[in-house]
Amino acid sequence: MERLHLSSISSAFRGRRRRPAAGAWLALAALALATVLLAACSGSSGQGSEAGVQVQRVASATATVRALPSATKAPPSPTPQPPTATGAPATATATAEPTVEATPTSAPEPPTAEATLVPTPEPPTATPVASSPAPPAPTGVTLAPPQVAQGSATVVQVAGASAAAATADFAGRQYPLLATEGSFWSVLGVPGNQPPGEYPVLVTLVAADGRTLRQEQANLTVTTAGFPVEYVQLEPAVAALLDPAIVLEELDRRAAIYAAFTPERLWSGPFLLPVQGPITGAYGAGRSYNGGPVTDYHHGTDIGAAEGTPVVAANTGRVAFVGDLSVRGRSVILDHGDGVFSAYHHLSETAVVQGQLVNKGDLVGLVGQTGLAEGAHLHWEIVVRGVEVDPLLWTQAEYGPLPPG
Repeated sequence: MERLHLSSISSAFRGRRRRPAAGAWLALAALALATVLLAACSGSSGQGSEAGVQVQRVASATATVRALPSATKAPPSPTPQPPTATGAPATATATAEPTVEATPTSAPEPPTAEATLVPTPEPPTATPVASSPAPPAPTGVTLAPPQVAQGSATVVQVAGASAAAATADFAGRQYPLLATEGSFWSVLGVPGNQPPGEYPVLVTLVAADGRTLRQEQANLTVTTAGFPVEYVQLEPAVAALLDPAIVLEELDRRAAIYAAFTPERLWSGPFLLPVQGPITGAYGAGRSYNGGPVTDYHHGTDIGAAEGTPVVAANTGRVAFVGDLSVRGRSVILDHGDGVFSAYHHLSETAVVQGQLVNKGDLVGLVGQTGLAEGAHLHWEIVVRGVEVDPLLWTQAEYGPLPPG
């Protein structure tokens, strides 16, 4: 069928100029109405289709305008604006229309709960009472006195009723302790050349089967004694006795004697001066022989007396040695127990025998000048576990176990 155009209709009107029939008027009216509706829906711009707006007729008398995506549309705004209806107001039927959603190319993921939570510091953990550091327990070791000068001695004592034995280690020597009324004790000797300072005294308590029950420690402070230096001139024959081989041989003999240990105290009270007379040589004095360097110190006390003057035991003890020594001459050594010895040197005669028990004040010999001696005198020594200490200090106080409490 040939399509009807407006131009052909207009030509028909111009050629015939007759009054149109009623049917023709109806056709013209329908065509005009369609043209008006098309113009109204197109909008004034005439670019409805380019803008992506299409008209969809619904069963209702109200036309609803929907925005449809175009192939060339711009990226959606972060906040989409509602479409503007062209031609009729929007009604409730707009809820059935599809919604245009803006989908970013790389949208951030919603934060997780961990990202939004503020870290909360953990409450401090309560420390069990059992694991709390306990205050240091007072040591059970007692030193009397706790501070001594070079060449002195001190008494160490420790409680130990459940122990079978105990020892004390000090300055490289070990001292067996004696048992007394639920505790253990001993005398410690400080050499005359011990450097001043603070030294640990380590006490070990042992069970009957040899197990170590416990160890305790106390510190002993050693101060300087300020000993003088003596310059001694010797005759060539006497100086020959200072030959190192001779000196070492005598030291070995003495060391063997002092290594013995009697596990009891035989002495009591302060010691006596074994002979009456002036002090001619002090303990601890540095010795320079014939102008040479100071190589040693005086290990005892020299008491001047005429030859043949009686020499008595400074305290009760058992004779550990009687005989002649190269440097110290004719000698008597007494064992007083607990590692304590007294020695009497340069004697002209001896009055005791090996193993004899002598009491304080008993005769042990006579003053002489045997061995390395310039004139008659007594060289007297107190030795504690092989350490020579100042004998005069033992005449001024008693060294023994401390009273209970």
